[in-house]
Amino acid sequence: MTWDPNAVQKQAVNFAQVNKILEKAYRNLRSAIEVDNPDSKFTLAYETMLQTSLALMLSYGFRPRQQLGHHRTLVEFAKKVLGQKFFNLTANYDKMRRKRNKLVYDIDSVSKTEALEATKIANKYFEIVENKIQFDNPQQKLWKP
Repeated sequence: MTWDPNAVQKQAVNFAQVNKILEKAYRNLRSAIEVDNPDSKFTLAYETMLQTSLALMLSYGFRPRQQLGHHRTLVEFAKKVLGQKFFNLTANYDKMRRKRNKLVYDIDSVSKTEALEATKIANKYFEIVENKIQFDNPQQKLWKP
């Protein structure tokens, strides 16, 4: 799958919205770290990455169209914007997307080890994307805990 510009719609950049989504993603990340249930930990880690990707997309003046596959659209956008330097990280994000889909729509579960790894990946992803948004928009003050 590659980036499909028809899967997004243009909208005005609103950094109040970007900040609210980053704050929500951060809260989900904190919850993922604290929760004991592996499935919940994994799902919260994935939600962190999804929301962080949405903040990234919004900072570029786009949002995913409300249609089937919008999670994939966010992954592909992140791959395009973050580039080859973060290929492994975005590839892991895409694997998590597929795994989360199985958790929600199929009978699947995650191990404690898998859930802990997902949390580490989500934490790294959040930091990298937040830094990217700040680097691309130095005039904007991003939300910080």
